[in-house]
Amino acid sequence: MNPALVRTDMRAFDLLTKLDFVRLANGGYAYELSDLGRQVLEAGWPAKLSAGWLDEWVATEQLIEALSEQRTSDENAVSQLTVRNWRQFSDIDIVFHPRLTILTGANGAGKTTLLNILGPHFNWAAQLLTRQPEKTSPMATLDVGQLLYANGARSSLVQDAGAGINNAPLSIPQMQTVPGIFINSHRSISAYQPLKALPPRFSEWDALQQQFASEIQIRYAGGSSQYSPLHRMKEALVAAAMYAYGNQAVRASEAAREVWEGYQDVLRRFLPSSLQFLRFEVEDSEIILVTRSAEFPLEAASGGISAMLELSWQIFLRQRNKTSFSVCIDEPENHLHPELQRSIVPSLLAGFPDVTFIIATHSPFVVTSTQDSFVYALGADERGHIRSRRVDVNKSATPDETLMSVLGLDTALPLWAESRLSQLMDELPASPSTSDLRELRDQLKDLGLDRQFPAAVRSLGAQID
Repeated sequence: MNPALVRTDMRAFDLLTKLDFVRLANGGYAYELSDLGRQVLEAGWPAKLSAGWLDEWVATEQLIEALSEQRTSDENAVSQLTVRNWRQFSDIDIVFHPRLTILTGANGAGKTTLLNILGPHFNWAAQLLTRQPEKTSPMATLDVGQLLYANGARSSLVQDAGAGINNAPLSIPQMQTVPGIFINSHRSISAYQPLKALPPRFSEWDALQQQFASEIQIRYAGGSSQYSPLHRMKEALVAAAMYAYGNQAVRASEAAREVWEGYQDVLRRFLPSSLQFLRFEVEDSEIILVTRSAEFPLEAASGGISAMLELSWQIFLRQRNKTSFSVCIDEPENHLHPELQRSIVPSLLAGFPDVTFIIATHSPFVVTSTQDSFVYALGADERGHIRSRRVDVNKSATPDETLMSVLGLDTALPLWAESRLSQLMDELPASPSTSDLRELRDQLKDLGLDRQFPAAVRSLGAQID
């Protein structure tokens, strides 16, 4: 019942496991003493502990403890994820920030896979296809990583060790309850559908959330249903408006009023200020978005605004029972203009001040969007295996600088520009004269690449007096 004591006990047990004094047994659902552990029981604890990983382990545990003290809620959350030698990963160690953790990297680096490992906590079960060429262990399972929770509990991540193709999620034997939701990268395309009948009653918040989540899951799995997610949202908002305030014949519903007014309050903080959102209105069973300069039906919103509505609606419904919870979002920048990519994360933090966000993204605008966060870059080591590294991102850096320093691009130039620049550099003599450099500058200016001239000169520094 005391998280601080649980963290201390579990930290000690983790140390025993890393020292190989205990090991997994019973398919990952129990532990047993190792031969080395039995020797310790017989001969006594070693006079001195030493291990190459020990200092780093201590530093990480101190960081996790410091972050736990920053949490403003007692709700459980995931504090750390480690993965070792599984799929494309060689060494993944991610400590989660109390408010915002960003995972970034190239396609195929494993950002979505790491989010999907967390998915079962939020009723999201995505396939994690794994191929074992041969049985690699005498045990029935492999210990491939660990999850640490804010309440101090820890669980191994366990994979079936059998040969062949495995499409099951990793098993989390000691999985803890973590309130939250999972939002995948596939945003819905919602065609216009009129309401065929007015809702006979206002559904409870949990029912509204389940209806919307079911439509998302169906589409993610490649299926289809009679209604789009945006139609479900419109249906819920029309019902909320109908029953929120009541009249001489209909009693007012406090729950309906909280949905109707509460969601509009969130949108005023969440939607971009340039939209100047004012309120919703209902006209002929349609939801009308009213801004300072325009009024338009819900389905007439742009793809970017529709994506933001879908994101915010799911999070808003989830906060009914708990204001503090975790949200995993895969590629929130999908369908968004660069200006909206720049503002989406600050808008989420402002609209939902008690929520912990874990985000996977390619966008440099998202990576640099806020100062108070942890950013992890996933990249290949010398063997081509993926490792994680926490990076100190220059939040004032340009998108080009972020693409190169964090995402590992050699250059942010278009391919045609890179090819032409390389050709011009090859045409220069080994020891270019001042006139040669002037000609290079003029050629770059004609191509619209004059900003690249200083870098080109620096690259020739060893050849220029």
